[in-house]
Amino acid sequence: MKSKRMINTLFIMGFLFYIGFVLWNIPFKYVSPLELFSSDRYYLSRTLNLIPFDEVFKGNFSKLDIYGNVILFIPLGIYISLLIKDIKISKSILIMATISFIFECSQYIFGIGASDITDIITNTIGGIIGIVIYTAIKKIFKERAKVKNFITICSTGVMIPVSIIIVGIFIAN
Repeated sequence: MKSKRMINTLFIMGFLFYIGFVLWNIPFKYVSPLELFSSDRYYLSRTLNLIPFDEVFKGNFSKLDIYGNVILFIPLGIYISLLIKDIKISKSILIMATISFIFECSQYIFGIGASDITDIITNTIGGIIGIVIYTAIKKIFKERAKVKNFITICSTGVMIPVSIIIVGIFIAN
């Protein structure tokens, strides 16, 4: 019983860490939530790109943006599949696309980043990869509790070094 409580605690911590990390890297990459409504904050220019992969075709893009968006949303596909029991894949994809759309709209509305349809597409692709990974894990472990345990162990294994790197970055700056 004690190990189950520990797994649940670590799972919640991993999920909250992931949510915080996504918020820090998408809507609050350039401005903190506390500065969002400040009258003297720096506003980034509002840009809106509705042509998918436009910058890619022009050769004016960062691979980190494309791959980073995919990688950043892989855990979301896993978490949604695990948290919402028996969710249909189409609904999971819709949830991920909606979350990404909300992030992109908020960046435009608040002037905190560039809004790009490509980001919505690559974020959603990342989430779909997460669903595929979750499905493979589920086929291997069969029982929901074992799947949750495995995902919790993996997320904790990622959360600890990433936390150390983040702390190191803050100390260095």
